[in-house]
Amino acid sequence: MKRILHLILFLLLFPLFPDVPEQIYARKKTEKFILVIDPGHGGNDLGATGRRSHEKDLTLKIAKRAAKLIRRHTRNTIVILTREKDEYISLEERADMANFFQADLFLSVHINSARTLAQGTESFVHRKNRNSWTEYFAQLLQLEYTYYAKRKSRGVKRANFSVLRETNMPAVLTEVGFISHAQEEKYMKSRRGYKKLASCIYRAFKQYKETYDEALKH
Repeated sequence: MKRILHLILFLLLFPLFPDVPEQIYARKKTEKFILVIDPGHGGNDLGATGRRSHEKDLTLKIAKRAAKLIRRHTRNTIVILTREKDEYISLEERADMANFFQADLFLSVHINSARTLAQGTESFVHRKNRNSWTEYFAQLLQLEYTYYAKRKSRGVKRANFSVLRETNMPAVLTEVGFISHAQEEKYMKSRRGYKKLASCIYRAFKQYKETYDEALKH
């Protein structure tokens, strides 16, 4: 089922893909793909707070695990983390880092919170986004959350988040769950849960990279 959805997603976005050489900055086939993963918050910026955990800690665990999987199993890819420990980095610095390294893709990992019993995952692209690759990656993430991790999907949405607005490459901000929901916090905090979510990021990136590499051949 998920394979069929991948195909449908690609076919829906395919009309926008002929501009691939510009979209991917005419990167040569021999050059390595650069992915920047941004664990949200850090240091004195706790992010959202649950009953037993802080967003900054969970995003770091998930991001580092995803980076490890991608480095181990994806060829010709460099993964850069905006932070590798519990430290404060401004939103401007996060975007600047991705731009400095001329990343091919930027992913900011966050965890949601609400005063209601809201739950589920969602991914954001910039509200003025016209880049089909950005939309493609966001949709792939939501597919993996749904079919691999069996999480509720709230879909792909648009927002004016700084890290999406200030980056010069396809950029997605993903919310992997609600820390305010007791069951979701427990899942994200568990070894099984955070590893599963990290695997979703890896699997979505793997599919994205395969499509990217295929596009480079044409």
